[in-house]
Amino acid sequence: MTEWLLSGHNTQESLAVARPLTATAVEANLNIAVSWPIETLAGDTSDFDPQIHASTVVQGWVYINIDYATRNMARVLPFDAESVGVPQELVAQYEKVVPGRLLKLPFRYHKLYRWTKNFYHNILPEQTQATRELYWHLRDQSRPPLERLWETFEPDFVTRLIDDARAHGLVSITVAVLDTILRQQAPALLSLFAGRETATSLIGQRIWELSRVALTCGDAVLKFLRSGEMMLSTYEALPEAAPLIEGVQSFLRDYGHRGFRYELDFGAERFVDHPEQVWIAIANQLQETQPPTERATAAQAGGRAALQAINPVARPIWRALLRWAQQLIAWREASKSYTSLHHALYGLVARHLSRRFYPNAPEDEMMFYTFEEFLTFGRSQGEKQVAQEILARRRAEYELRDQQLAPPELIRYNPETQHWRPVLEKDQERAAVAPTTFHGIPACGGSGPVEGIALVTNDPVGAGRRLLELEGPVILVTRLTDPAWSSLFGRLTAVITELGGLISHATIVARENGLPAVVGVPEATHWIRNGQRLRVDGNTGSITVL
Repeated sequence: MTEWLLSGHNTQESLAVARPLTATAVEANLNIAVSWPIETLAGDTSDFDPQIHASTVVQGWVYINIDYATRNMARVLPFDAESVGVPQELVAQYEKVVPGRLLKLPFRYHKLYRWTKNFYHNILPEQTQATRELYWHLRDQSRPPLERLWETFEPDFVTRLIDDARAHGLVSITVAVLDTILRQQAPALLSLFAGRETATSLIGQRIWELSRVALTCGDAVLKFLRSGEMMLSTYEALPEAAPLIEGVQSFLRDYGHRGFRYELDFGAERFVDHPEQVWIAIANQLQETQPPTERATAAQAGGRAALQAINPVARPIWRALLRWAQQLIAWREASKSYTSLHHALYGLVARHLSRRFYPNAPEDEMMFYTFEEFLTFGRSQGEKQVAQEILARRRAEYELRDQQLAPPELIRYNPETQHWRPVLEKDQERAAVAPTTFHGIPACGGSGPVEGIALVTNDPVGAGRRLLELEGPVILVTRLTDPAWSSLFGRLTAVITELGGLISHATIVARENGLPAVVGVPEATHWIRNGQRLRVDGNTGSITVL
């Protein structure tokens, strides 16, 4: 069997090395998210390679299988490897769309799209509300009734996650295709290819609104915020801080389930576990007079001018396509938020059940079940358990992998031997002198090339503190971004990440904030130093150390 080309550029934004419960659940959801829409659109899949799966787990790390995309997906829809952070030159060849399939594709897509639209309009909002209420109910109790825990194993409850994966898959594939079309046909319009008031961008908007509340709370509150004070008790001692405290608590109720880091991990810490990040984010927005929505609108001026300059006959088509894309991106972010909520809930349930059924073991004991074993355990109400010697072996394997260096973001993998090798061999010695120019995937042009001081960090809380001390334009250089960073984007001038593709978190949020962004920049955090002055061009993907 030939090797598979695997990419972790997108998956490693939301997940590091994972315990079996998380890894098997994410792998299953990714396989559904990719294969269900593609195989439904294909109709007859006899020309697909059934041995290739859309995702796979390698030493506890989840990867997207590029061979599935180039050998199966490409028979149905065009595929752009850069959408998942893979340079085009690494892809040997693409299969071609079968001509006969193209004739039926619009009808099949329309049918799937109608289902997806109904899901986002009529089903997901109610599901999200019900799941959020259950999450907080179980979180607010140290020993909830078992009956409430068993609810999460009911077939209808699990189907919610499957349906979300299906809808998310169709939307993500469509967004990737539209992004490719824009890049090839109308790159000047890319700044308009962003969602409005999405589940992710609203995090930044709510933080800015809380900063407006803080400005009305008096000098004592502002002094504590600007000094980086993060303890809730400090603000509770100030009666004038009551409106701000109420606002922060409301924010955490709405967004507290979002992952602080690696939010797809069932065991990840959440915003509610790190409220200090909210206080720091508010402090960083105090000096910003322009809300994120206005900033994004201003940065899209070039895109609007380019749209206006398009042939009047074609202009309505591009305008309609962009409106559609904005809706799709909003749906995609709603799915990501719901998935995070669902995973947070299952992580909470797993800890509650570990305390009940494995009282002498660590509270993450059930994280070493596979997802199927976890569902079987719940549906049998605890009767069908995995032997503790198996759990102990899996824990030892996980702890060993957690101490090892992670496999690279791009690897060649042999599914028969389960051996992998890096795509880019490490026998290439690092240059003795740091380069002064870098290049990555141009994710967002913003309002044009910008200059600023580099802030190099992988810690969002530390970044928030340092932003309080820095003045002038600041360019974030980090390995990846996730929702923990969203509230800081309003204070940044540009973003550079080592991981990510054209539909990654950094790309989407940068566009929503009108920030230049370059993603997929190898070793950016190794070579770029704090305080260096950089020039970033998000239209070309070039970065220069000045």
